[in-house]
Amino acid sequence: MKTSRLSLRTRLLLTVLLPVSLLLAVVAGGAVVRGDRMTASAIAERGLAIVSFLAPAAEYGVISGNAGILGDVLAALRAQKDVVAATLYDREGNVLAQGGSPRLLDAAAVLAARAPVHLHRGAGRTGFAAPVLSLPLVVDAFAASAAAPEPQPVGWVYVEIDTSAREAERRTVLFATIAAALGVLVLTAGLAVRLADSVAEPVARLVEAVRRMAAGELGVQVPDRAGSEELRELQRGFNTMARAITDAHQTMQARIDEATAQLAHQAMHDALTGLPNRRAFERALEDAVAHSRRAGGRSALCFIDLDHFKEVNDSAGHAAGDALLRAVAELIGSRLRTDDLVCRIGGDEFALILRGCSREDARRIAESVCEAVAGLRFAWEGREFRIGASIGFATIDTGVASVADVLHKADHACYVVKRAGRGRVSEFEADADGGAAALPPG
Repeated sequence: MKTSRLSLRTRLLLTVLLPVSLLLAVVAGGAVVRGDRMTASAIAERGLAIVSFLAPAAEYGVISGNAGILGDVLAALRAQKDVVAATLYDREGNVLAQGGSPRLLDAAAVLAARAPVHLHRGAGRTGFAAPVLSLPLVVDAFAASAAAPEPQPVGWVYVEIDTSAREAERRTVLFATIAAALGVLVLTAGLAVRLADSVAEPVARLVEAVRRMAAGELGVQVPDRAGSEELRELQRGFNTMARAITDAHQTMQARIDEATAQLAHQAMHDALTGLPNRRAFERALEDAVAHSRRAGGRSALCFIDLDHFKEVNDSAGHAAGDALLRAVAELIGSRLRTDDLVCRIGGDEFALILRGCSREDARRIAESVCEAVAGLRFAWEGREFRIGASIGFATIDTGVASVADVLHKADHACYVVKRAGRGRVSEFEADADGGAAALPPG
């Protein structure tokens, strides 16, 4: 049929319906494609973030095989509402701990992972894996000059995330988008003749907004200043749909950011005491050494090894030992200055980084900590325990050759104290033969 034979009413109806139909198809298609991409990307980012932070957080537990630490790691992980299953492996591929019932687990694929990886998706779940890498701490100055060893997997982590809720949200948005598009199309068809004279400009604005949305711009809005109430309602409907998509994206991103922040905190802090862990300690020590070289500042590193702690663990149990470690951590923190840092770096081992601290002040603070620990009366189930602390410290100044150098000095000073009778504070000092000795308490 030739266009010239159509009535004016039909021609006006076609003029309105054709562009509006195309517009709604682009909006719905763009929303569906964008929603699918956002959902898949969010799930992948969420899963990779979890295993990326879980792997270093589980490092100590995997190496030591400590069931308590591994259980705490799994418990913290399972507290995330969308994490439904997790498995920890040792370096031989043996299962160390497992939480939940994994449905997609492929052990061979997990053990083949050399970096955080997205493995499988199906049955409302998505699986992710990552290796637990460990780089031994070099404390010998001669060994530090050699090439640093490549980190090797000491285990693997596998996590399954429940994606059913996000899939349901995606379907809801899809159905709402289709329903809104169909509703708008029916409304526009009924009012096409009346809107013919004023439809061009509003449609052009809507098309531009759709293009911006398809290009990834969120929060797109169009002014609702059409010549008729119907077109203004169409514009408001588009704005509402765009806001709904934007709100859904922001809500999902906020949840991902919150979970990522929690895992980042867990990766850098000790689960038992809440103190910074060995990883955070190593970074802070590198900063202190770099600052002393760059600005000539002076700091001090103290190693604290608790005396008689094993007796508490053996006689009263690990629960008592854990409670004692928390009490000691709080006690040490109360004796430090605002800028000082206390870290738990091992079972009953702590480290202090005393920033902007002279030798005399470092000794004074270390002796204060030593006296406080010696004076601690730890009560547990009607029994009282007393422990002590052996502390070795070394200054961090322009004479420090490297991080390994100051680690070696502080560790050696602590070793000398333990060998000489414990419960004391000593400072590292090189002897005349190039060896090392610990200065007696001041």
